[in-house]
Amino acid sequence: MRYKDIFSSLFWMVIGAGLCYGGYELELGTLHDPGSGFIFFWVGLIMVGLSLSIFIRALKEKGKAGEMRLIWSEVQWKKIVSVLVALFLYGYFFQTLGFILSAALLLVFLFKAVEPQRWSVAILGAVVSSLVAYVVFQVWLGSQLPKGLLDIG
Repeated sequence: MRYKDIFSSLFWMVIGAGLCYGGYELELGTLHDPGSGFIFFWVGLIMVGLSLSIFIRALKEKGKAGEMRLIWSEVQWKKIVSVLVALFLYGYFFQTLGFILSAALLLVFLFKAVEPQRWSVAILGAVVSSLVAYVVFQVWLGSQLPKGLLDIG
């Protein structure tokens, strides 16, 4: 576990530092008058801080001999590829099917494929999640989401 934490924390530290740099370049502004880079800078700083804490904890752990070659041994490539294909198909059919239907289908697949759930849980969870996301983005925030085949959403 030690090497996984070291590598992943270094990766996220670099991403966080990039966010800090990008946010600083966009102009930070002040707390009462934030600039366009304000949130990026602070999110990046939090990411660096959290990653640093994981990195330090991982350095303090005792590593097992031969642990380095085990980093990729537990990866479930079939699930990773199937999720990537599902996300590609979601993006491809998003306009055609509409937000609610495409999101619900994606979530049912993810609930069944990644961590298998009962059908009732998968379907109910997908429908509720899609409807809540619709209410937040379409109704509350006023985003324009595609209606799709069923002329909903």
